[in-house]
Amino acid sequence: MKKGLLKQLTGKALLLASACLVFSSAAEAQVTTITVKDSLTGNVHWTNDKQYLLQGYVYAVNGTVLTIDSGVVIRGDKNTKGTLVIERGAKIMAQGSVNHPIVFTSNQPAGSRSYGDWGGLIVCGKSLVNWTAGFGQVEGGPRSLYGGIDPHDNSGVLSYVRLEFGGVAFSPNNEVNGLTLCGVGDGTQVDHVQVSYSGDDSYEWFGGTVNAKYLVSHLAWDDDFDMDCGYQGNNQFVVSLRDPYSADQSGSKAFESDSYQSGTNNGKSDTNHLTKPVFANATIIGPLVSPTSTAFDPQFVAAAHIRRGSALSLINTIISGYPAGILIDESSATYAKTSENIKDSICQINGVAIAGIPTNGAVPRKEVMYVIDGARNLTPTALMADTATGSPFAPYVGPFQWFGNAKHHNKIYANAQNGFKLQNPFNPSNPNFVPTSSSDFCYNSKALPAYMTNLSHFNKADPFSNGKVYPFNPTLPINTDTTNWFANYNAPNFAPATSTKLSAFFTKTNYVGAFSGTQTTSDDWTKVWCNFNPQNADYTKPYSNEVVELVEKSMGVSVYPNPATTSATIVIALNKAALLTNNLYDVSGKLIFSTEAQFLAAGTHQVVINTAQLSAGVYYIQTIGADALEITKLVVR
Repeated sequence: MKKGLLKQLTGKALLLASACLVFSSAAEAQVTTITVKDSLTGNVHWTNDKQYLLQGYVYAVNGTVLTIDSGVVIRGDKNTKGTLVIERGAKIMAQGSVNHPIVFTSNQPAGSRSYGDWGGLIVCGKSLVNWTAGFGQVEGGPRSLYGGIDPHDNSGVLSYVRLEFGGVAFSPNNEVNGLTLCGVGDGTQVDHVQVSYSGDDSYEWFGGTVNAKYLVSHLAWDDDFDMDCGYQGNNQFVVSLRDPYSADQSGSKAFESDSYQSGTNNGKSDTNHLTKPVFANATIIGPLVSPTSTAFDPQFVAAAHIRRGSALSLINTIISGYPAGILIDESSATYAKTSENIKDSICQINGVAIAGIPTNGAVPRKEVMYVIDGARNLTPTALMADTATGSPFAPYVGPFQWFGNAKHHNKIYANAQNGFKLQNPFNPSNPNFVPTSSSDFCYNSKALPAYMTNLSHFNKADPFSNGKVYPFNPTLPINTDTTNWFANYNAPNFAPATSTKLSAFFTKTNYVGAFSGTQTTSDDWTKVWCNFNPQNADYTKPYSNEVVELVEKSMGVSVYPNPATTSATIVIALNKAALLTNNLYDVSGKLIFSTEAQFLAAGTHQVVINTAQLSAGVYYIQTIGADALEITKLVVR
């Protein structure tokens, strides 16, 4: 912004577009650390005036309620691989806040932390699993059992929690993850959890029915989201980002879904205990910045590996930058076929966009792949059913035809960056996954049909004053009704799909991926509580109320279309009534025009500005309310 524009703001009482933070000083003091070993019993309270060091396996036994205050830092001892295990019948009540998340982290000093410094957090419940015995024992060495018959079992709360540098792979199939949820029921609350630098999977579910929202997997070593043993929960608003040079010898993926193995029910005769989770509104960013990139670990496999009779469903999800997209794997004839779950619509892939998959090598197209044996898991080399008559994808010829069928509403983009047009998704220490204003997910550039632009009914050739394209306002619900001269139509280029998998748990959205695209700071729900650079976090100081309050802004402003041609619409959301004025400045700070001050009630309002007479370039819209001001950048073409 030019100096001339800044002068226009001088002397005004402002509440900035980002949330207002109120600070108070913190006394310098030594932090008190409590070492925790062995078992926890009864009611245990960890307060934020202390820190806690886990040594070895620490068990919250049956009947224990462990309450952890917001802002508490829990460290895992590196030498003993400190691990916290919440056993069946116990509860963890870890309720952090956006300003003061609860942090589980390494006991190593800043700059010396790494993958697998400590064990992780394991929660065991009494929900359903598909072990023939009705229960299983936790991987990685703990004594604890999990599983039962109560799908609504309650193991407590995990909210605004970060887990950093945990996860230990002792041996194949003998691993502790960043967060392990074993037979956890849907009475448990899980939301706003970030797992970073896990030495194995970020998240792994062993059966259970627990649901979750707002999950972040950051630079995991193995898989981001691993599901086994009949897990059947729902998850929405999920994001993952990978380090191109960190992958596991077992083959790293964003999603790995398995149903059956030795000791579980056979899928041929039991479809009630399938692993069949649903993930909706996920943004999955892989190790390839571009489809021609060679700078990544060859042990990366695919964004989603669906195998061993499982039925993972992906709805309204974007996948970018993996060696392969969706890999459907018939790894064993012993169990039910994965492809049968697709045929029976138990597994649904609807509203999925895939971008940036390499087109070189023996198999030129790897967005959707089908293999028939586990030996080909790590490096798929054939499309198999794509050319086989009577394939398991019948009535489709093969996986590409199934994926691309119009009723599934999926799409393939050739290029990651230009295809999805997210802000800055590949930055490992400061990513921004929010779509830009020209992204297909929050923008419409499709030309209106000729009968809309040629008829004299509108008295003009551009009925919506938006460059003769389909209308879309990202603040309003999706509506694809084209009757009545498109009066109610509202959809982006790539609109969300419908699915029978979207139960009442899921928040209805007008976008795909984990983030909306109204170009406001509130679009990025990872802000404040997440930390994408935990190696350098300073945990040596005691807890303080340094940030005591997050003041909710009273006004939100967005503009569409942006870039604009002949007109732009300012969408103003008011939390309370206000006297409102809009000013338009050019890049030099010159005032172009002002709208008349108008008193508006709380709610959403629209102001249309004519940009047809403006020269191409950058402008700034200044929206002023009684106690708030927002400045929105507008590009005119």
